[in-house]
Formats: sequence, structure tokens, C-alpha cells
Amino acid sequence: MFSYKIVLVGDYATGKTSLIRRYIDNSFSDEYKSSIGVSISKKELNSIIDNVEHKSMMMIWDIEGKTDFQPIFAHHLMGSKAFIIVADLTRKESIESIKEHIIVCQKSVANAPIFIALNKSDLPYDEIDINNLKALSSNIIDIFKTSAKDETCVRDIFELLNLTIIKSMVK
Repeated sequence: MFSYKIVLVGDYATGKTSLIRRYIDNSFSDEYKSSIGVSISKKELNSIIDNVEHKSMMMIWDIEGKTDFQPIFAHHLMGSKAFIIVADLTRKESIESIKEHIIVCQKSVANAPIFIALNKSDLPYDEIDINNLKALSSNIIDIFKTSAKDETCVRDIFELLNLTIIKSMVK
């Protein structure tokens, strides 16, 4: 069984914890509780690549979000096989922070795949130029408009991330 670490990165209140809860427990709460420090969740997965089943254990690190006063601690990112950068579609400043998050992730783990979750797609938001975001790094695998509340693309982003990791490990 493959065991690997991924980290969700983003500004405070973008929905990192909610995405993880939706994926792991299929649950959602409107009550906001800011994450403090690090919380680690596990998800056992089965993937089939070239007709061969691969079992894996995804260790999902949920780290407290960046604020003006609290930067992301790079040591939490070390050893990650991939990153999900989470931004809130309704808060322009969290989308503008994506570039900064990419830089921090790439400094910690140079060639790790990056997925972007533009979260809270169930709420009204201004359109975003996805191509401009994709151009920020060659490490970006895909960008999803997600909603932990109504489940939009939550499973998709985690499953594509898992498949990407497993394919890289069985080469």
C-alpha cells in the first residue's frame, strides 16, 4: 500500500477544512471554526491503473490559513506529494493570494503537482480567467470550481490528485 501526504493550503476561511470533511465524511457545516495548527485526516483509496489495482493511504494535512499576521509555515509542507491550493471565489484577495501560495509550495517541494480549488462555487461570484491562473505555474495539474456545501467537484479534485500521485509512484 502506498502512503503519502498532501497539504491543503490557502488563506483563512476559504473552506479547506470543509472540503476535507466533505471528502472524508461526506458532511458539511455552515458554522465556521478557524483551524489552529495542523489537523491530519486519512483516506484509504483503491485505484486501477493499466488493469492493476493499487491501494493507497492519503494523509491529508489541513493547516491553518494564511492571514496578514500568520504566514503558512513551510515546514508543514515538507514531504508533501501534492498540494491543493484553496481560494474563496467570493473573496478576490484569496484568489490574488494563489500566486503567493504556489511560490511557498514550490520552495518546499519543487516539482509537486498543484491542484487549485476555487471554492464556494454555490455562492454568487465574479468570473475568473482560469487560463491566467493556469499560467502561474507548470506544476498546476488542474483547476476546479468546488463547493463543499453542495459537493461540486470535491470528489473529482481528490480523485484526480490520487491518480496523479499513484501514476507517478508506479512508473
